Amino acid sequence: MKRSVKETCCASKPPRRLNELPSGSRAVVHHIETAEKALHRLMAMGLCVGREIKVVRQGNPLILGLLGARIGVSSRLAQHVVVQPACRGSTHDCQS
Repeated sequence: MKRSVKETCCASKPPRRLNELPSGSRAVVHHIETAEKALHRLMAMGLCVGREIKVVRQGNPLILGLLGARIGVSSRLAQHVVVQPACRGSTHDCQS
């Protein structure tokens, strides 16, 4: 299943795979290209389309900061998460 954000504040920059971002980067989840089961698992952890995230540490697992918490995502799964750079001061939330 593929879900995408209709509009993001930095749409002029090309989307990138989550596993390609360096540590310290902030981004907004643009869409997730994975099976329904994995998509629901990511959403249950708070990683969903429209959510602003921060890459705390690259590696396996990739450590993300979101919603005041840190979560670990396997590098294999992170390849299926497409993000765009976040604008300063933006606050994005899950889209239905």
